[in-house]
Amino acid sequence: MRSLGLPVGDDQAIVSGESGAVGVGLLDMFMRQEEWEDFRKTAKLDETSVVLCFSTEGDTDRESYEQIVRSDAKGR
Repeated sequence: MRSLGLPVGDDQAIVSGESGAVGVGLLDMFMRQEEWEDFRKTAKLDETSVVLCFSTEGDTDRESYEQIVRSDAKGR
């Protein structure tokens, strides 16, 4: 949710709730963690890949959304 809500550079912010952001969260994990290297190779995921993720919800609980997205945003 934080990666979508507080993007880097000129990317547009996307408001997505917990279940809507899970696909992007998993993709982030797959791409960053060494233990997923074999998976990346098998799936042919690299810095040139284009991946389409769907988010089917917004901030259904605005207070929780703000807390999650804004908490520790400096540590990104």
